[in-house]
Amino acid sequence: MYTLTRALLPQVKSGIASFFEGAIVGADAVSAGKTKTLTGVKALDDSTLQITLTHAAPYFLEVLTNSLYFPLNKTVISQYGQGDWPNHVAGLGVGTGPFMVKEWDHKVKIILVPNPHYYGTKTKLSEVDMYFVTEPTTAFKSYQANQYDFIWNITPNDQQTAKSLPGFVRKSLLETDLLFFNNKMPPFNSLAVRQAFAYAINKEALIHAIFKDAVVVAPTIIPPGMPGYQPDYAGIPYNKEKARSLMQSVYPDVSKVPPITFSYPTSQIIPVEADALQEMWQTALGVRVNLRSVDLVAYNTETTEHSVQFGSTQWGADFPDPYDWLALNLTSNAANNNGEWSNPTFDQTIAQAEQATGDQRISLYNKAEQIAISDVGWLPVDHQAMAAVIPSWLHGLSLNGNGLYFGDWSNVYILQH
Repeated sequence: MYTLTRALLPQVKSGIASFFEGAIVGADAVSAGKTKTLTGVKALDDSTLQITLTHAAPYFLEVLTNSLYFPLNKTVISQYGQGDWPNHVAGLGVGTGPFMVKEWDHKVKIILVPNPHYYGTKTKLSEVDMYFVTEPTTAFKSYQANQYDFIWNITPNDQQTAKSLPGFVRKSLLETDLLFFNNKMPPFNSLAVRQAFAYAINKEALIHAIFKDAVVVAPTIIPPGMPGYQPDYAGIPYNKEKARSLMQSVYPDVSKVPPITFSYPTSQIIPVEADALQEMWQTALGVRVNLRSVDLVAYNTETTEHSVQFGSTQWGADFPDPYDWLALNLTSNAANNNGEWSNPTFDQTIAQAEQATGDQRISLYNKAEQIAISDVGWLPVDHQAMAAVIPSWLHGLSLNGNGLYFGDWSNVYILQH
């Protein structure tokens, strides 16, 4: 009860809790700061939680698997405060999993040891040391120097070497890289201009030259493997002539196009990718786009304030349902609607989908996604993949659509080698 209620509190400043929990009776009142009691949630006994919803929400049980709802220790948070408690978790019981935090040197490493109070089968590992390395290429070199037992999140360039190593694996992720346009800033208040920029991108060439084919072209927002994925929908394909025609329908003299700046976070887009996109827009549209790289923290602030004219974003599945992709990002009042795109037909279709079930529900989400793509509310570029080297002597570890997967920790152990 505490974790569900806390996530909605205004002082926690969660950008997603109100969407995730919006179907719970009383959630709106808590997120509005009117009460600290979530009336739709009751503890019937020590092991039974009853949650009452305002309407049918087929995605709701999957929402509860999100890390936002991992049970939290109320005593620790009350003692150290909403902002500071993560700095005091070492040695304290802050979770319910098979491990507990022994040591946490922020931005350097975290050391986990078995949780003696864990209810499930105990792990065979005596300790897990996790090192935080901001530069993937540095991490890969450290792995090659035998400093780590395994390595993941390998860059496309390093994959050219890694794929010859024993234990190399690559798996498609439930993650899409996308571009967005601020619909309140010229020239992107024009649909034709947004579509022109979309048609001008040769995604196949971009992925082959920059990503070494380590990711796949994204005609759709929702990636393969997700409910609602549309494998036969072409989206907005590369068409240089159509791109130029659309641009000239609004700006016959492209020298009159207002200044355009493409901003991107340095941790998500590499400079050569930005350069390649810039060249494509220049070639197809005759428009010079200025490039601006930004630190991720500052970039997130700018997107929240809607001050980015033209930018990039990345979305990965919080839970396996199209609601997570479309409603949370593209409805007119969505907290993550960085481009302030608004389409009444899209909003209405999403609202209908939230009340529907089964095939009808998926069909409505399919319709909504096609509206968002054709209206360029979001411009999908690629569906991501993850590569790792996991030696055969490391048992129970794999990749899945969310990345690194440990599953049942009692089945994760090191074999003699």
